[in-house]
Amino acid sequence: MKVQETSGKQVHVELLGPVRAVLGGAEVPLGPSRQRAVFAVLASRTGQAVSREELIAAVWGDSAPVSAPGSVYTYVSALRRALAEAGVADSKETLHSTKHGYALRLDPHRIDTVAFDKLFARAETMAGAGDHRGAAGTLEQALGLFRGEPFSGVPGPFAEHMRTTWAERRVAAVEALATSRLALGAHVELAAELGALVQDYPLRESLRALLMIALSRGGRQAEALAVFRDARETLMRELGTKPGPALRQAHAVVLSGDEAPEGAAGVEVADEPSGPSALRHANSEVFVGRDAEARRLRDRLVDVAAGVGGTVWIEGEPGIGKSELLAVGLADSERLGCQVGWAVADQLAGRFPLQVLLECLGIDQSSSDPDRADLAGRLRTGGPEGGGTEDGDPIQSVVDRILSLVDRMCHRAPTVLVLDDLQWADESSVSLWRRLAAATRQLPLLLVTCSRSRHGRTELDQLRSRVRANDGDVLILEPLTYLDVDSMTAELVGGRPGQELRKLTARAAGNPLYLREMVGALVRDQAVDLIDGVAHVDETQAEDAPRTLFAAVQRTSQSLPERTREVLRWAAVLGAEATIAQIAGLSGRLVPEVARAVKDAMAANVLGHGEPRLVFRHPLLREAAYGSISGPMRGVLHKQAAKALADAGAPSSRVAEQLVAAASDLDSWVGDWLVDNAAELSNRAPLISAELLEQALDLGGPRDPNRELLLVALVRVLFRLARDPEAQARQALAISTDPTRSAEMRQLLAATLLRQDKRQLALQALTEAEVDPSVPEIWHVRHKSLLAHLRRDVTYIDEAEVAGKAAHAEAVANGDAYLVAHALQTLWLVESVRRNHRSALKYVDDAIVAVDGAPELAGMHFNLLDNRMFTLQNLDQLDEVDVALATVDELTVKYGLPVGPQVSAAVHHYWTGRWDEALLELNTVAEDGPAISYSGLVDPGPNGLLLHGVSALIALHRHDSASSAAHLDAADALLVVTAAEREACDFLLLARSLAAVQSGDVRRGLDAVKRILNPAYADMMLRHQWLPDILRLALEVGDHDRVAEVMEVAELEAARESVPTRAYTALHRCKALVTGDPEPALVAVGHYRQVGRRVELAAALEEASVLLAKVGMRADARAAFAEAAEIYTELDAKWDLARAGAKMDEFGIHHDVAATSTRAAAGWDTLTPVELRIAELVASGQSNPDIAVRMSLPRRMVQAHVTRILGKLGVRSRSQIAERHHELGRSATGR
Repeated sequence: MKVQETSGKQVHVELLGPVRAVLGGAEVPLGPSRQRAVFAVLASRTGQAVSREELIAAVWGDSAPVSAPGSVYTYVSALRRALAEAGVADSKETLHSTKHGYALRLDPHRIDTVAFDKLFARAETMAGAGDHRGAAGTLEQALGLFRGEPFSGVPGPFAEHMRTTWAERRVAAVEALATSRLALGAHVELAAELGALVQDYPLRESLRALLMIALSRGGRQAEALAVFRDARETLMRELGTKPGPALRQAHAVVLSGDEAPEGAAGVEVADEPSGPSALRHANSEVFVGRDAEARRLRDRLVDVAAGVGGTVWIEGEPGIGKSELLAVGLADSERLGCQVGWAVADQLAGRFPLQVLLECLGIDQSSSDPDRADLAGRLRTGGPEGGGTEDGDPIQSVVDRILSLVDRMCHRAPTVLVLDDLQWADESSVSLWRRLAAATRQLPLLLVTCSRSRHGRTELDQLRSRVRANDGDVLILEPLTYLDVDSMTAELVGGRPGQELRKLTARAAGNPLYLREMVGALVRDQAVDLIDGVAHVDETQAEDAPRTLFAAVQRTSQSLPERTREVLRWAAVLGAEATIAQIAGLSGRLVPEVARAVKDAMAANVLGHGEPRLVFRHPLLREAAYGSISGPMRGVLHKQAAKALADAGAPSSRVAEQLVAAASDLDSWVGDWLVDNAAELSNRAPLISAELLEQALDLGGPRDPNRELLLVALVRVLFRLARDPEAQARQALAISTDPTRSAEMRQLLAATLLRQDKRQLALQALTEAEVDPSVPEIWHVRHKSLLAHLRRDVTYIDEAEVAGKAAHAEAVANGDAYLVAHALQTLWLVESVRRNHRSALKYVDDAIVAVDGAPELAGMHFNLLDNRMFTLQNLDQLDEVDVALATVDELTVKYGLPVGPQVSAAVHHYWTGRWDEALLELNTVAEDGPAISYSGLVDPGPNGLLLHGVSALIALHRHDSASSAAHLDAADALLVVTAAEREACDFLLLARSLAAVQSGDVRRGLDAVKRILNPAYADMMLRHQWLPDILRLALEVGDHDRVAEVMEVAELEAARESVPTRAYTALHRCKALVTGDPEPALVAVGHYRQVGRRVELAAALEEASVLLAKVGMRADARAAFAEAAEIYTELDAKWDLARAGAKMDEFGIHHDVAATSTRAAAGWDTLTPVELRIAELVASGQSNPDIAVRMSLPRRMVQAHVTRILGKLGVRSRSQIAERHHELGRSATGR
């Protein structure tokens, strides 16, 4: 940056008080308040270009007048004149015009905010080195730069924000000064000063902790404890939270009467979720070259503190400074009132579903939060009371509860969640993180992820793309510039690097970790000499400097004493479980001895502060320590660690980590341990559980007394992993000595055979032996349920009807609600295939009565309601479909079902013309991504085909080529194999057809839908709804054979309807198109208008308008077209509107398409009744889960509605919804 000088004098800028510029002792007249505001913005970003738009937003915010750009130009010109008149030689160069804005070129060191930051950083370094006297003096110098309220005398959002920011910075410095003065023994004077500060900042826990320590050291323990009690009451009353670790630690110190550890009162952690450990152990003392990235991260932090969520993705090579950037950029989280969850993914833990996200959110059975403890318990046992079942999925059962937990966290306070080293995260955590990213659009939630470059994981590339697409920040960290390398080197060695040192540091290629370790090695080896402020190195010693990053890291570890290296090796082996006590127990050393070694490692910057666990400052340091252990010895150490953890009662997942890492034969004790822990381990780590069980079975052989139990556990886990444990289940049955285990194995064997499409063998397995009456009732229920499913076969309709009626009679006689409903559902299916929808409706209604009110049959109830909606749609009783949808929503909420009716609802909304509602439903599914389950991510199946098919079709009608292409591309990865998938692919086939037509290839469009014309392709496909569209294409290309085929299918489908409805009406449209007679088309128009099928009504009106025009009925044609155009406008169906208009132009019938094709898209009046109600509840301060319960809607639907409300109102946060609601005086009940 070029700094302008004038006769040796430079401009000094003061922002920590009234905004001033001083040159040669004289104040530069900066003019009126807004002109000063422009100067303040430019000075805060000295040397950087600030666009005119940014200046306008900073000075006026949302209330900028039309004249604002001109005013900015005027202010800049006036500032240049003022600088010139004050003596600046080239004011135009000092206040420089760029392509899009302006840059103020001043020496940053002469701006008081920059000076403060440097002094504060220097003081932190001194305090860290134990020089509290020097730190206190430096902090007093820094605080002396404040001359009143920062940025006072200037208006605008930027100044308001900076006043808040710098008030926080000032308090942080006061706290740091108090910490150093405490260390110097000034507790008596401090008690009074801190007491006054606590009155000003009653919610600041760190201040209260300092006050408690000061009072305690002055012998005033009772007063210190009173401070804690007051803090606890205040925090609970104001925030609904308990004291955090800093206060609790101070409380413990006061009670024990011990001296607080140095700096203990100022430790920044969060209680739950797990605190920002990286803030505690990242080495941010020397941080250079990332100012723009750190500023962007701080801006996002300020946004979330103001209620606006966001996402940040940070990526770079190992050692490039990702974790340090996090520590610096998020350092003000607590001061801004944010709660922070922070976790670092571990390579081995990547095999444990949701592991890193659970750590991030503090979900653990030892949690003081009952909800978190219960969630952890469900994951371990598979159920609320340990009643896990062979087909229950502990992962799916907690996913929505985890999302609700985050909702409630955000309701209490702005929330920041950080995942570091995401490249090691498990697949389920990544997928759930994607769902949370969708929530940032309407929650005060900031998600920050760090990942190494070249991770080789497609799902991470997709997540990064989603962050970018949703206006998040993607920060790719490049190597430091040579200037930054020089600056960092100077900080590390205490002087400017000389030529030889520069040559040496060039090896680091701008990698901060490599540079730090290399220079650290030189300093340790006393290879650096400072002469007149320049750092020189001996050329011969420089030759021995490490030549790779890993070599530099190894050099650091090798420089430590052997006892410390031994401790580091154990810490590397233990990973997340490493504690001083654990290492002492394994190594045979005394705890004080291990503690001294840990202190040495921390002094060498190898370990960081992560109490009680030991945390390596960087993953590469752990890799270096681990790499120093020979291969055979690693296995020995891992086995020792596993045994010690098992004996200590550690979670099964931690023991399993060690056993798998041992990569050798299991010891004899493992079989007994697996018998006791297989259920828990299978819930938390199914893949590892299967691997260990197989090894244990091989090791024990056929005479192992644990063999039966181990086989049963293996069958369970393999079945839930969607594998086929037929052989293992037969082995377990052959040696089973317990009737309950036999019943379970027989059930799983039959289910496995069914998966393989071996229906008869499955029936045989299930019926070859009666279930023992003494076994628990659950196995009788499952046996008969699976048996009923196996016996349902509608290949031959008449036989299926006879079997269904017989099964129903037997179930009624036995009083079995499930089997009654199942038999009735079979009869519903028979009548639906026959297209006898009236009879089908009677059967499904009776089935619903049979299961209503039975919580254990909620899943069956859900399926039956979905069946009922299908039938109602075919009967054109569309109002009743809306009622059924509301009932399904209530059922989903009441019983916490893992899925809702989104796809079925979207199909219904598609035909009724509520396309925005359809997309809202589908977006909740799309944002979720694949279902997260025990065995990984689940293939979406029929729902995935409908999701992308309906979405793509709407996008094509709306001429949204980008969205349609994205959905069609996503659908290409889906398979169409099963009958259910064939029945669900019709929307997708039509979308592909329409895409081809829009590209000009009508023949390809016709070929894309030929499978719809094959009745054998899918019995339950509603092919009649697409026949008019297919017929139009066949007529357009002159394919007479295809025309005849369409008419044949249309006649067949209409004849099958016992009550003439949809197929009958579609046949009328087809007849009109073939004969040219508009009358059948008008019959269809009347029917669609009466039942509320808006999409088909518009299409039929368009067809009728053309036919009417052809027979000379121009007035009727014009009226039909006008109504069609109105509906297309409501739908925002631009493609259809343009196509219809072009057809009418051929007959000289013109319509003002431009006037028709605009619809209201924003503003309070565009909210639907549901959105109005939700907006009112948001304005009243309710969280999404609370709103969901109150409105009997799934939580994810509430989230989607809130996101859309924000968009329609043009606001960015929930608090702004409340403000807008208050301003307008609107409420859902008052409209």
